[in-house]
Amino acid sequence: MDISYQEYNKKSDIHGTVLYPATMIAPAQKDILLQYVDTQMGTKIIDPFYGSGTSLYEVANISRKVQIYGCDINPFAKLITQTKLDGTSKNINNSINQLIKRLNSDMNFEIHHFENIEKWYRQDVIKTLSKIRAAINLEKDNLDRKFFWVIFSNLVRKFSNTRSSTYKLHMKPSDKIDNINSEKIEEHYIKSLQEGKKFYCNNYNYKELAKNDSIQYLDVFNDDFFDILITSPPYGDNHTTVPYGQFSSLVLFWINADDLDLEGWELENYSIIDSKSLGGHLRNKALTEEEYKIVEPYISNINEDKVKKVKSFMRDYFDFLYQAIRITSGHLILTLGNRTVDKILIDLTRITKDVFNIKGLEFINEYSREIQRKRTPRVIKVDNTEISSMNNEYVIVYKKTKDRLKVY
Repeated sequence: MDISYQEYNKKSDIHGTVLYPATMIAPAQKDILLQYVDTQMGTKIIDPFYGSGTSLYEVANISRKVQIYGCDINPFAKLITQTKLDGTSKNINNSINQLIKRLNSDMNFEIHHFENIEKWYRQDVIKTLSKIRAAINLEKDNLDRKFFWVIFSNLVRKFSNTRSSTYKLHMKPSDKIDNINSEKIEEHYIKSLQEGKKFYCNNYNYKELAKNDSIQYLDVFNDDFFDILITSPPYGDNHTTVPYGQFSSLVLFWINADDLDLEGWELENYSIIDSKSLGGHLRNKALTEEEYKIVEPYISNINEDKVKKVKSFMRDYFDFLYQAIRITSGHLILTLGNRTVDKILIDLTRITKDVFNIKGLEFINEYSREIQRKRTPRVIKVDNTEISSMNNEYVIVYKKTKDRLKVY
């Protein structure tokens, strides 16, 4: 099966209505899921790193009988995924019209503030975004208000002082900041609402979405609880790969906390979500002898400081794999990427296959595709040496057979 989908454009579906880093290709996920989802039975499916909800949204459109579970540590990810699955109210047109009336009025509103807001936004942009924020807060329908926040998140990035060429917070040149046209913000927002509303009509009820550490979340489920596990786990610690938390931080500071699943720590700084994510902080727990044998070919030529980070990530990643095997009775479908550390390719796909093979899972299939659109260059320079960045992704499918030994 060809999963390249070179002509696929996210703007043609719901996944293009909101910006989120390194999302999976929706039609590829759907075509793979169609092979394994039992549309007649109540298949239980989980995505432990659901991100912007691509796989869960696609499986919900395959069968209304599917029971959906998912987890992500990022509250912005939960807002997006929940809104995609909940949809908007039947009165969304009226809600948008009322929002437009509020924006066109001389409504009173407070200028929003958070620490260092002036660094990331010009004063006129802050004022306009604050007015839109106040108008959204006045929406009484929970579904429509959350839809408004999801679309609003694009404004927070588009009209900020941070570069669009990277998911990290990195200042634009001063001339680019000067050229930001704040007069277009409201017009851009209303247009995005009108164009995006037609996609948010799912209203899928049978779901459980958690905002939690994924390994802790998986630990509560019984053995073989799920029929299918599908996910795209982080490819390495988020400081050196995709900083999902840092990307989301400005959005989280703008959205009303009442509409986010927050524990309190998420707004302590711009990178704290990444620090608490898979492999985001160094652990004292060592790799087992078996685990070390698997990763040793990749880390033997990496300098000591970077080895610590790779080992820390792999320690978390192995724990995730063991939990994934334990809780899944059928197929495990993982979308993976292989990053380069200190000029050495860390073959996460091969590592994952090694673990599955050792644990007795049955290999079903493997697909690969070139990543068509990237925010990072395809070739980067490290110490004056050109190195390929992550340009391909791989989907591996394994199955847990009934006669395998319990070796978790």
